[in-house]
Amino acid sequence: MEPINIFSRMAEPEKVVRVLRDFGLEFLQDGGDRDWTKIVVPVEIEGVDSTLIITHSVEYYSEPNWSAQMAGMRGYFSRFPPSDNREQAMCLTTTFRFSLGTIFEPDFNPEGDVRLDIVFQIAEMLDGVLFTPSGLRDANGRILLSVDEDDHDPEAVWPKVIGRLHIDRSALSSKGEEEEYLESEEVEPPAADRVARRTLALAAVTMRALLEQDAQDPEANEVYQEMLKWLEGIDLQDELEPDEWKVVQRPLGKLQPQDQINATWRFEGLGVLAWALGLFEIPDCDQLVDTNVLLRACGMLDVELSQQILENPQLRPLEELQAKQKQLFALHWRLRNYDLDSKVMDFEEFARKCWFGPLSIDGLTIIDGDLGLFDKRLDQANEEEFSLAYSTARERHLAINWLCDGPFLYSEADEST
Repeated sequence: MEPINIFSRMAEPEKVVRVLRDFGLEFLQDGGDRDWTKIVVPVEIEGVDSTLIITHSVEYYSEPNWSAQMAGMRGYFSRFPPSDNREQAMCLTTTFRFSLGTIFEPDFNPEGDVRLDIVFQIAEMLDGVLFTPSGLRDANGRILLSVDEDDHDPEAVWPKVIGRLHIDRSALSSKGEEEEYLESEEVEPPAADRVARRTLALAAVTMRALLEQDAQDPEANEVYQEMLKWLEGIDLQDELEPDEWKVVQRPLGKLQPQDQINATWRFEGLGVLAWALGLFEIPDCDQLVDTNVLLRACGMLDVELSQQILENPQLRPLEELQAKQKQLFALHWRLRNYDLDSKVMDFEEFARKCWFGPLSIDGLTIIDGDLGLFDKRLDQANEEEFSLAYSTARERHLAINWLCDGPFLYSEADEST
């Protein structure tokens, strides 16, 4: 089941305690009625000892973190299909002042679980909503907004206050309102802690794609289950974008071929993110990353190592990232240029004198003046070799642009040349 977080305009943690007392349940509370950080509610469900854990962090919904989180949520919703409900959800984020996390051990049964009733009651008391990776639900679990355009419940009830959000009308694309952006959306380069979270989330996406190759192997399914536990153990589900969430949650053997291909290529961007954190070295442009080495470097299936990466991320200096950005731009430009017009050129001379340059080709292989691939000049590479280098360059270019320029969503980073 998807993780559930409660968001509300009412920052009243003491009311959560009151709801639990009204249920007549015994529970363990870490702190006073207003400053508690965790509440553990033990219940027995069909003879099984179960718990609901509710988490509360004042720091999370305090500034400057809260504005960044809400901008991120709006950026997240902007990836959903255009609809009135999407715009209403974006406006709703401007009213949020409070958040709670929930943990179900073992996972809840959506068809009937007293722990869900407790969560619903808390959300209703706070006039709040339930946020999950696939969308937004009302206080009774009915769908308000979903990644599936038509999958919303007409009986779902929005909170009493929706709020307002300023749209910069001068920035609307000629393609129409589907391209409009929100002024409050984060467009700054990601900080080290965000890079670490995105790196490990992308590791989960790419490993899921890799496991699809062995979907019929029982051992692959065991590894897949371990991966899901690892992802939950490091609490990164909210870092996954909607399309990524669907890839990760799809049972083995059920991934669409194109989704598998797209997610597998993300390994090349993952290599750049891991390099930025000092965990991995980026191979040459005509060499794919070693997936096993890369996943180990990211702490895949090792919760302790992954937590260390998340708790103390060390990002390379911006100047070093920007130098790599210039190199990967030059590489991607040359490959795209050759793909459009398959002619040999004096790339060295062009890099020095081009009107949008100079281009940084330090570290690239140059053979007879032009880009070299697989120890031969670009034009002598076969179709498969060129395609491999081109796809690799595109993914790495997107990753380095996200590191240097944002935006909030990794998939929306610029990869143009």
